[in-house]
Amino acid sequence: MIKRSDIKQEDIIRSAIEVFSQKGFEQASMEGISKHAGVSKRTLYKYYPNKDALFEVIVDKLICRFDEQCELKFEPSVSVAAQLIDITLKQMCYINTDDFQMTARLVMAECIRCPHTSQLLMKRFEAIEDSYGLNQWVKQGIEAGVLEVDDISMAVEQFIGSIKAVVFWPQLLGHQPPANCELLKNAVECATHTFVARYQTK
Repeated sequence: MIKRSDIKQEDIIRSAIEVFSQKGFEQASMEGISKHAGVSKRTLYKYYPNKDALFEVIVDKLICRFDEQCELKFEPSVSVAAQLIDITLKQMCYINTDDFQMTARLVMAECIRCPHTSQLLMKRFEAIEDSYGLNQWVKQGIEAGVLEVDDISMAVEQFIGSIKAVVFWPQLLGHQPPANCELLKNAVECATHTFVARYQTK
């Protein structure tokens, strides 16, 4: 059952994203965010002591560590391509939302404008132990003798990057609507075939 406090915090975060997007981080105020969210300043400060704390939560939402996802497990008896397509579609579906696009634009704009924000974002990236949960999956594939990868992190980043080049960056920078499911599926399948051709053992 969802708690009222959880719903209220979601409303605050959503309002903060909209206010930050409209006014920029420096010009936005806690008072303006509280009014936009329809909560008192006392309630806002109960959850978030300042704008920095709110922005950290927004960045965490953008990074999205997939804590709710089940641990990925490589299955030697199942096609590498089938596994990778299934895993990636589940892990990347979050980018196909208006909320994510708005949040991403906000964070990017603030990173360009403010070195402090950029450092904050980089720390969040560095805190991720396993990019999209695929690093461990690839490692298991290597141990099973099915994959041969010298640099796991680079292989995963190139794989994800090739997908985002189609379904993330054009939409983000061109202010286009999020990619539809068919485009995402095609991008994932294309990236998967390239990955398999390069790293699956013969």
